[in-house]
Order: sequence, then C-alpha cells, then structure tokens
Amino acid sequence: MYDISGIPARRVAVLGQGYVGLPVAIRAVEVGFEVVGFDIDKTRIDCLRKAETYIDDITDSDLAIAMSTGRYLPTDDSAALAGFDVAVVCVPTPLRDGAPDLSYVEDAAAVIASRITPGCCIILESTSYPGTTEEIFIPILEAGSGLRAGVEFFAGYSPERIDPGNEIWRFHNTPKHRGSEPGLARRAAGLLWPARRTHGAGAGASGS
Repeated sequence: MYDISGIPARRVAVLGQGYVGLPVAIRAVEVGFEVVGFDIDKTRIDCLRKAETYIDDITDSDLAIAMSTGRYLPTDDSAALAGFDVAVVCVPTPLRDGAPDLSYVEDAAAVIASRITPGCCIILESTSYPGTTEEIFIPILEAGSGLRAGVEFFAGYSPERIDPGNEIWRFHNTPKHRGSEPGLARRAAGLLWPARRTHGAGAGASGS
C-alpha cells in the first residue's frame, strides 16, 4: 500500500470549471499548486484564457493573477490531465425526474481513469446521493485504470460547500467535510486543502 502522508501534492487537476470547480482551481493556484482546469465547454475555456470571469465568486483580477503565475492551465484537452497528483471532480449533477443525473460524473470518471497513477488521489465534489462514490464513481476509476482504490490509489467524497455570492462564508473559510472508506483519501485531501477548516468521516457518514 502506498503511503502518501509525507508526499506533497504538486499537480492538481480540476474537472469542471463552473461555480464549484473554478474557485477550487483558483484557490489551489493561490496556495502554490500547478493546476489544470478542465472543462468540455469551449466558451468557458476561451473566457478563462482571456481572464474573463463568468461566476460571481471569482473576479477578472483573480483570473489574471492566476494566469500570470504560469501555474493555471484552463483547457478542454483531456490529455493535459496526465501526471496529476490530486484530481477533483466538480461536474454538474442536474436533477432528472427528481434524481441527480450522474452522466457528467460518469464521463469525468472515465476521462480521469486512464490517467490514474499509483499513489494519486481522486476526490468527488459533485452533489449526489449516498453510495455514488463507492457504487458508481470508484468502479469506473478502477476499470479504466486497472488499479485498486484504497490500495494503489485513493478516492473519496468531499461535498461542495459553495454558496455563490455569499460575502461572509467564502471558499477559504467554509468548513469542509471529507470522507473516504479507508480514510487514506482524507490524508491526501489534506495535502490539497491544508488551510481550510475540515471535518473528516468515513464514506458511510459522508453521504456519497
């Protein structure tokens, strides 16, 4: 089993650059990571490359600063995801007939699976129902990578806590919940969010 306790994350891939994923990506840049912001929406990627925001919680200035570091790469090319230490999946789960549509989560898992390497960590942030991580997300990762979760790579759930437009509880100070079955993904997630207030729990308690 790989021990990631003393290995700092260096390259972070954030899948989905919407109201959840974009703040995650920009915060990761702010604290020093090399970040790939992946989105299938070419219009969004064009805006990001020009440092033009489309959400309330990130300003044009925030984007310009992130771009100027040389450590933020907005892209719609999945090949750029290769070599990540931590991947965060922040894709939408719109309601369809009263239940979350997980097609975007499934597609994101398939995209990232072939780029999983031993010791890396994948975190699902998309809102979903209990069991999504263990029953849907992780099996796709394992099938696409040929590796075992909890043994050769780590996976967990950390539900998004973004409240768009809230001037008091922002991304950096909102308490964050992390969950994983073996507990190891929580340690990996701690490498990504060392400065955020967090609450850890097993996967069964985390909700997905």
